[in-house]
Formats: sequence, C-alpha cells, structure tokens
Amino acid sequence: MPGADAELGIGSFCDGLGHQAGTEIFEGITYGCERLKSTDEGSGFLHWTRIDLTAPGIELFVTSLDPEAVRNGWQYRLRRVTDVLDEQDLAVAINASLFTRSANWRPALSGDFAKGVETVVANHVVSHVWEHTYLLWFDDELTPHLRGSKPPTPTELISAKWGVGGQGVWLWDGQVWSGSDRNPDARTAIAINQRRRLLFLAVGSHVSPRLMLQTLADLGAMDGMMLDGGNSTSMAIGKGAKGVLEGSVYGSWRPVATHFGVRAKNLDKADKPTRTKHP
Repeated sequence: MPGADAELGIGSFCDGLGHQAGTEIFEGITYGCERLKSTDEGSGFLHWTRIDLTAPGIELFVTSLDPEAVRNGWQYRLRRVTDVLDEQDLAVAINASLFTRSANWRPALSGDFAKGVETVVANHVVSHVWEHTYLLWFDDELTPHLRGSKPPTPTELISAKWGVGGQGVWLWDGQVWSGSDRNPDARTAIAINQRRRLLFLAVGSHVSPRLMLQTLADLGAMDGMMLDGGNSTSMAIGKGAKGVLEGSVYGSWRPVATHFGVRAKNLDKADKPTRTKHP
C-alpha cells in the first residue's frame, strides 16, 4: 500500500520544490499544494481546494444510499474516490464520513457493503441520524451551514439538500481551538466561509488537525471540521482541470463508503501540462 506522496506521482501536482500556488483549475475552483515544514505537527504535502459556491455551474455531490446494500441491511457499497470522480463527472472529490464495513476480517474491497457512522444527506435524503454528528450542510441555493453543536436538528435535516457529518468543529469564526488535536496523520478536512459562500477541502499526508485547520483559516475559511482520515484520506482532481493533471492527488487506494465532490465548468484547456513520454 502506498504511504507517501512521492509514490503517487506527486510531481504531477506540485513543482520540484513541492509547491503549487493557488491556481484556478475549473471555473470557481482553485487548487493549491505546499510542502509543510517538518515539525511535531506534520511534514510532507498538504493539498487544498477553495470552491466559490456562487460560480456558474457549481454543483455538489454526496454518495447516496445503495438500494442493494439497504436490502441486505447495510447502506453503501465501498468505492474508490477516483472511480466515483470519473463516474459522477466531478471536478474534485474527497473521502467523507466514518464508516463500518462487512467482511472486516480482510482488506476492504470495492463493492463491500458498509454503513455510515455519521449522518450524511444526499439530494435531500438523510442517511440516518447519529447523536454525535456535527453536520455541515447546504441548502437548495448551496448556502453552507455549520453549527458548533450536535446533533443536527430536524429543521436542519429538512432544509439540507447536501450534508456531510464530521468530527469536532475545531475551526470556529476564523479561530482554531487551542485544544484541537496536534498529532500528525493522514487527514481530511472540510471548511466554509458562509458570508463569502466559499467551501474548502483539504487532505494532508502527515499533518495534525490543528495545523490543517489553521492552514484553511489562513486561506479564508471561518468554520471547519475533520472528516474520516488515516487510510481513508483521499483527494482526486477530475478530467479537464487546467494547470494540473487529473487523477489521484493523494490516497484513493482504499475504497470508502461515502464521498463528497463538486462539479464545475471547464476552463480553457490551454497550458494544461502533459505527461512526458519515455522511450
């Protein structure tokens, strides 16, 4: 199993110094990458995207319940982020909420049945309600909402068109809680700026939640939380991206139950990098 960005062709996304300045890769979607200075809170690469929810063509995606899985007493079938990205024609996709799975005596395989731990909402369908869920949700106009308390209220669940459940809301009103986790691992985070209607997605190969959320706050995020991490951590960029190559940015080798993604319009494909062909 790959364990480092270098093994995943990271040079396709960052320059030789491990950096990609914020670049608009689809209409309304900006991508950036940086190599973290090695500290007790992390090292390696951190990838982020900033999505302008007011941009023309922006649509959201959350994994819906799988009918066959439901018939068998589960909710989802495990899928790799890259497979969902291609199937749903997404511009960017990440892994979403915690889950449990069938056949947990062996490595996870695509197609395995699974259940979500935290609440998610897919096109107004609520998966279930878990009392410990913090829910980041979006209404029909894609206005983002996040409260610093749990669980989601009935009014929120009725109003939510899309939603993803996460763990501790450690970024609030632009400030990262001083008691947030400082232990590095592979991480996935999601954050918003409600006033500016911005959405932020981030993954890191070896970073603490505190450092990841601080990075998003520095980019303009106001409120945010962590999603499933560890081996589930994944981000992929879709076909037609300008300025970077499409494909897995990090992770994607482990299939997961739920995914969060964004559709967007392509920009001019000029200046898109191409892979070097070797004899």
